[in-house]
Amino acid sequence: MADKVKKKRVGPITFFRQVRAEGNKVTWTSRQETIQATIFVVIMSILIALFLFLADFIINLAVKAITGL
Repeated sequence: MADKVKKKRVGPITFFRQVRAEGNKVTWTSRQETIQATIFVVIMSILIALFLFLADFIINLAVKAITGL
């Protein structure tokens, strides 16, 4: 069996200090980058929704034509 490695436990104050230190290392996006990414996601969501709507509509028409309903 693999040997279990015991991790050293830290107190809550040390934990929150470490969390804060890691948070400071994060590279945050600028407001402009966030707005651009949001606009891109909205546009792509609309395009995908339109594509799926059209595909469903065409398949529905084909099924009705084949089954004669």
